[in-house]
Amino acid sequence: MKPKYLIILFVAVMALGSAAYVRSRMLPEVTLKMEPKGLVSLKCNNAEFLSSGEFHVNQALLRKPSGETYAGDTNGVVKVDVGARQLTATYPWGIVQVRYTAEQNRLTLNIETKNTSPSDTIQGIWYAPLVLRFPEKINEYDGSIPLMEHSVGDPGILRVSYDSGVLVVATEDVEKPLQFGFPWAENRPANTVFPLTVNTDRVKTLPDSYPSIERPIPPAASDQYQISLRFGRPGDTIMDLARDVYQKYAKQFPSKLNWPDRRPIGAVFLASAATNWAKNPRGWLMDSQLDVTTPEGRAELRDHILKLADQTITILRDMNAQGVITWDIEGQEHAHAVSYIGDPRLATTLAPEISGIADDYFKKFRDAGFRVGVCVRPQHVTFSTGKAPTQQSVEDPGEELSAKIKFAREHWGATIVYIDSNVNAHDPNPLDAQIMKKIAAAFPDVLLVPEHSTLRYYAYTAPYRELRQGYASTDAAVLAVYPNAFTMIYTADGPLDDRRKTLTAAVKRGDGLIYRTWYPDPQNEKVRALYH
Repeated sequence: MKPKYLIILFVAVMALGSAAYVRSRMLPEVTLKMEPKGLVSLKCNNAEFLSSGEFHVNQALLRKPSGETYAGDTNGVVKVDVGARQLTATYPWGIVQVRYTAEQNRLTLNIETKNTSPSDTIQGIWYAPLVLRFPEKINEYDGSIPLMEHSVGDPGILRVSYDSGVLVVATEDVEKPLQFGFPWAENRPANTVFPLTVNTDRVKTLPDSYPSIERPIPPAASDQYQISLRFGRPGDTIMDLARDVYQKYAKQFPSKLNWPDRRPIGAVFLASAATNWAKNPRGWLMDSQLDVTTPEGRAELRDHILKLADQTITILRDMNAQGVITWDIEGQEHAHAVSYIGDPRLATTLAPEISGIADDYFKKFRDAGFRVGVCVRPQHVTFSTGKAPTQQSVEDPGEELSAKIKFAREHWGATIVYIDSNVNAHDPNPLDAQIMKKIAAAFPDVLLVPEHSTLRYYAYTAPYRELRQGYASTDAAVLAVYPNAFTMIYTADGPLDDRRKTLTAAVKRGDGLIYRTWYPDPQNEKVRALYH
């Protein structure tokens, strides 16, 4: 065969191969079938995925005007409109309509709940619209931890994988909170059959770590939940299948954070917790011999703290830092959980020996050109005679934080604020991101660094993470929504050498590092090298 024909044949074969590859990478096609009894088939590329299309109400919780709650009847009368692909279930407390739509690789469930009660509110609902049967076991399910996701401060996207494909489940309404997913497998240990559930309020069988979904339906009102099931190819990511959800989320909750300075921030701890030193009860400077009960001792404390500030400033300059956070300007008299008081307003009340020192201490940093930072908490410390103090949740944590930040801003010029223990009173989840939005708007020149966070926090704050806990960069899901978001990563005692490559890329992209700055920590040179 002549060379030119060989070339033509080679090109033709390559073209056919490319076309075959493109076809192999096409998204799968979803089809469904309705009959008078409901959904009877859900296929992906002609493979059956439906175990049961029967719609169930697992739980309905109603609340009377008096506040008393009771369980609603979960037995309803079901009617199916095959042509409209719609199921209608009627209960004593309301009407539920489910519309099924199959398009390309998606099945979308639009669930509308109408409260027909004349006086009672639907406080919470727990639906099981269908049961899926996967062709192979779900890789992410270990037999104990539910595969659930929620949209409290997050877009609400769940990804599960099996040998022949991927499924992403997402809530289409990114503005309102909802919880959904696969709480358990019905055929353990095979782990291929899973009910899909959707709920508001709380489900007692789920771990307490899951948030409470506050989405009540008042009498005579209605609400809609729209869930999409997006089938994909092996290896498909959330970005491959649900990029549009991230885009909707970014549009609904746009970034307001404007903090171009990403240089490192130093950390200072002036005291040691629960030392029980009679003459230095708040553990200042980790010095058991210091006596703050005498004028001479307080003068010594002042001298040492201001000298420590001078030493810190030298290290800050060497590190090209933007500022410094002092975690414990109130001292640390008590054990962990209340060791960081987090209330600058009480510094001189709880630690009278710091009176006249704190102002001069912070002034040294400002005069040297560095930003000043403090630690605050959304709780209010409470003292009882003969008992250890406690941090009590307050009715308005946003107001509590704002008052503390305002004090530190006005008295010490604080423009960096670490927010400690920013969790709900009723569950261990972060406070509503709306609180962070309001505080950031009230203090536009202050960088908020919250200990705990959801994805939406990144629109207003630079959340805190620790290298020793495995964090070395901002999560990809965050950057998918907020490309300019950044995390403040505490590096002390973390594996800097092992994570050097990831940290270097994170710093280059815009993440910031927090390091120990009150003494010449040997790790500091490694931190500085990451910026070079």
